[in-house]
Amino acid sequence: MENEELYDDEFIVSLTIDGTSFDEVEVKVTDPNKTIRDQINSIVQVFELPKMDNGGNPIQYLLGQMLEDSDEPEILEFEDEEGREQCLMDYNIQPGDHLHLISVPIAG
Repeated sequence: MENEELYDDEFIVSLTIDGTSFDEVEVKVTDPNKTIRDQINSIVQVFELPKMDNGGNPIQYLLGQMLEDSDEPEILEFEDEEGREQCLMDYNIQPGDHLHLISVPIAG
């Protein structure tokens, strides 16, 4: 993999989970080359986040990166234009960066 780099045990990012009390918590990234989709699944499991909203609609989670010149997170796409799964390294996410997990209910 072209982005493969060796990281020590301290690849820590700041994570805010919108709609929860988790605001800028430090989270250890075990594998920055894991896909965005897999990163989101791991976060949902670790924080025991719901998979359905109160109305019974499924919830889709998106991961966004806070950029210095914006008040809103930039959404990290699951795949690039060629359909290749993206990972944190594809977005140049570095230790200390601030990420947002955003929940989007899917209307039924």
